[in-house]
Amino acid sequence: MLQRILVPVNFPTASARALAVARDYHPNATLRLLYVIPPSDIATAAANPAINPTHARNERRKAEQEALAQLQAWQRGQEEVAVAVGNPADAISEHAQQWAADLIAMGTRSRTGLQQFLHGSATEWLVRHADQPILVVHDVELADDQKPHLPPGHGGG
Repeated sequence: MLQRILVPVNFPTASARALAVARDYHPNATLRLLYVIPPSDIATAAANPAINPTHARNERRKAEQEALAQLQAWQRGQEEVAVAVGNPADAISEHAQQWAADLIAMGTRSRTGLQQFLHGSATEWLVRHADQPILVVHDVELADDQKPHLPPGHGGG
């Protein structure tokens, strides 16, 4: 029986659908929503050479607080939320290990060809390398009984 499900989210529709499926299929499991901030997002905000290291630390704290607020808007009941900074695939894998997740449920958008080559896919990497099983939910229409499990702004409540 799955007791701990990690749901990495980056807030597009595919993540919302993965969360809805995890909620629907495993209503008694503890879900943890995880958002990973790529270091480049923080570096871009603090790229001005006139900015001191304290400002960079403040930019990271600000990015973490914003992500946490978004996660809390998606959170229901006893679901947990967490924010990490790093390469998404690595951070998800490490978090799943540390939290002792039984499953990673994540959404994916279909990328092909050059777009896939240039951007890669955390989902694809995790399917190949993670120690936990991966439930991949494509960005497709959900069944009517799954729609109530969607987070706010995606048809859920």
